[in-house]
Amino acid sequence: MKHRFALLTILFCPRVILSQPIEREDTTKTYVGKEVVITSSRSSGEVLDLPLAVGVVNIKDILGGRKLGLDEALSLVPGVFAQSRSGGQDIRLTIRGFGARGNGDRSNAGTVRGIKILLDGIPETEPDGRTPLDLIDLNATERIEVVRSNASTLFGNASGGVINLRTGSGTRETFAETHNMFGDFGFRKSNVSVGGEFGTNHFFLSGSNTFFEGWRQNSSSRSTQLHSVVDSRLGEKTNLRLFASGASNIFFIPGALTLSEFESTPSSANQTYFARKERRKNRTGRLAFDLFTSFGGHHSVDVLAYITPKVQTRSERGTFRDFNRYHLGGGVVYSWTGDQNSFLKKLLIGVDEAYQDGTNLFYNLVNGERGDSLRTNKREAAETFGVFFQSELRLMDQFNLALGARYDDQRYIVEEYAAGVNRLNVPERLSLDHITPKISALYRYDTNHSLYASISGGLEAPAFNEIDPPPSFAGLKLNPFLAPMTSTTYEAGFKGVEVFDDESLVESWSYSLAAYRIDIRNEIVPYNGGAYYFSAGQSRRHGLELAAQAFLFSGLSITSSITYLDAEYVSYLSDSIDYKGNNVPGISNLLFNSRVRFVSSVGLTIELGIEHWGEYFADDANLLRIPSATTLNSSVGYSFLLGPLTGSLMAGVHNLLDLKYASSAFINPVEGSYLEPGLPRNIFAGFNVKSVL
Repeated sequence: MKHRFALLTILFCPRVILSQPIEREDTTKTYVGKEVVITSSRSSGEVLDLPLAVGVVNIKDILGGRKLGLDEALSLVPGVFAQSRSGGQDIRLTIRGFGARGNGDRSNAGTVRGIKILLDGIPETEPDGRTPLDLIDLNATERIEVVRSNASTLFGNASGGVINLRTGSGTRETFAETHNMFGDFGFRKSNVSVGGEFGTNHFFLSGSNTFFEGWRQNSSSRSTQLHSVVDSRLGEKTNLRLFASGASNIFFIPGALTLSEFESTPSSANQTYFARKERRKNRTGRLAFDLFTSFGGHHSVDVLAYITPKVQTRSERGTFRDFNRYHLGGGVVYSWTGDQNSFLKKLLIGVDEAYQDGTNLFYNLVNGERGDSLRTNKREAAETFGVFFQSELRLMDQFNLALGARYDDQRYIVEEYAAGVNRLNVPERLSLDHITPKISALYRYDTNHSLYASISGGLEAPAFNEIDPPPSFAGLKLNPFLAPMTSTTYEAGFKGVEVFDDESLVESWSYSLAAYRIDIRNEIVPYNGGAYYFSAGQSRRHGLELAAQAFLFSGLSITSSITYLDAEYVSYLSDSIDYKGNNVPGISNLLFNSRVRFVSSVGLTIELGIEHWGEYFADDANLLRIPSATTLNSSVGYSFLLGPLTGSLMAGVHNLLDLKYASSAFINPVEGSYLEPGLPRNIFAGFNVKSVL
């Protein structure tokens, strides 16, 4: 039987599925794959034409999840290690090991490092490389684009790749929908979303309220999130999107336990954290616009700008802290696209800048609350400026070569104000700059398969809390000996998809394979529990990522992904101790995830999933070992029609066998506390109702 394809796209893992379902005609069984374009690659493109390890996560396919944290959407993406640190909204997230150092006593909970995270193409990542997750709401998200390959040439401070969350603004229908979830340990979440059209405009509005009582001492959280988007067609070739979002989040931090505490009382909190009522309260807003226009048949320009004000309070490290910050930035990207047979297939030139500034007030801590003694009054500012280009050349039919480079200038400013002293404050400044190149080739050897190879540079600047000077340099405010972490990635990969006729047991299947080596210079390492950071020499990573998915005609689907990652220090001397050959802490050597799902013709869905991660170490000496673990998850759902309404019911169990495991670890800890216990068995359920007008 002959198949017709508008474009066949690739599935990368269980929940990383075709962003649009395959259309099926009941009589002829004609399959039409819908086009999938990855916009987070900045150069954009169809999945099979990108020389990158990429995937698309369809949020509607996440049946067996609470939709509380980003880990639920990304846990089955190969190369990604995503876990909830205590069952709430605070997660640990690494891609190919990048971001692992962001776990620890002094490593700013509630943020992600080494990975560029975008919301509708607008950066959530701050200029110093940290990404707060306050505005991330899976109920307001339609799909997630994940780039696992090094993306620093286009995005700068993004060695670990790019995650771009697209809100529900993509749908053009007029609708009203409510999502409601509840479960063990006082979990409940409600969401209301509406969307519609007026004239040539489309709007989307979503509001969520979440509460989690927590299962450990001092681990509760609650949040309120609002998102709105107006998408306006200003002309035949011009489009304007306006964004307004806000969030108010508070979460308590239970901290890490010793091995004996982990084994005997995992639900307890670290007693120092408990006594200080360690917590974070963040209030964040965002206003942004994205204007796109094309002209002359070959040219297009994309202009975006945003401002994100933030008010934050924290009880941590023995002080009560007030932060008032504003994060603003923008960029312009010009693109030229050639004709079908042009030698120069595409040219991309862009510039972007981001700036964050604000005051930090540190008070004494009294019973977990703010005291009346102001200890520190200082200003912290960070700025990043980047210029980049990328050209795609068509060397022959289906064989393309891409060349690119980026220049980054990273700046930090600290200014302290002494109380009661009349003097001129002199800001201290630190500047870092770097040029990042890339070359890649892709061969699409038939309609449904392609292979690629690339050599790319990576850049990861130190976060603001990492540039504090060592104690022996107390007269300085910024660490002049901390260099940006740079890397070179050598990568090759295959990807493809096949659709079969009625006589085959398999309806369709897809696969992706990526192998890489990453050489890292100036690996940034926390010392003394993160009291300060320094550049530790060199490290090397070898990795292999494989994912496959098969749909059977019986309604059964099997999806699996496996990741192998070996990360070791090549040169690293600290306090006269040589750590050469030791594993880099915080990076698991093996990840395996699989899911079996059955979808019946009457709307019943049943799934069973397995997640496994191998052991890893919590310290440079490789003395503190985090054991491997395997958890099972299950869920059942039922979809139905009720007059003009569509709805669904679902229930699920996470950690079905009630396994005791560590969901995260403090890197290079002090006083032997390094294990963060994972969520025990928990049951949850929910319902959705939607009306299309």
